[in-house]
Amino acid sequence: MHQLAGLTLGEWVSIIGIVTFLAGVVSLLFKYAVFAPFQMDIRELNSNFKTLNQNLASLQSDLKEIEIRVDGHDRRLDRHDERLKNIGKEVFK
Repeated sequence: MHQLAGLTLGEWVSIIGIVTFLAGVVSLLFKYAVFAPFQMDIRELNSNFKTLNQNLASLQSDLKEIEIRVDGHDRRLDRHDERLKNIGKEVFK
């Protein structure tokens, strides 16, 4: 008969089948008990990143509008400053 380490070929096939089955059960347990919560957390994190990117785009747009307004106010202040200088020159002549 064919034997390896005191076990027949049929016994080895049975042992390998049982070990393979148990490894499959353990991998399914890990998939649903360990990795499933991580996948849900990763989906939530991706959703949070999308929301954050949308908020960032909105903030950048608002910042551009604010910069335009500040530039306008700066030009107005420059004009007022020139007018005040001219008024000062006329008063102290």
